[in-house]
Amino acid sequence: MSVETALAQLLRMLHRRALNLASLPDDERVTHYDSIRRSCCGAAEHIGQSPDNAAITANSMVEFTRAMVGIIEARHE
Repeated sequence: MSVETALAQLLRMLHRRALNLASLPDDERVTHYDSIRRSCCGAAEHIGQSPDNAAITANSMVEFTRAMVGIIEARHE
């Protein structure tokens, strides 16, 4: 799988997850963010990042997802 394909799939997954997370209460989101972190870390390692860099990437993607959730929630206020 190319890096471009992996990135496109990852962004689609994060968008879907953000939409779902926005519908959940705050206290139910933690386990979902952990799942996103694991998925992103695995994907980053799969396309060639070292485990350390993959963990950094995964944490950044979780923060990106949290930001998307915030935008989705603001849109509904």
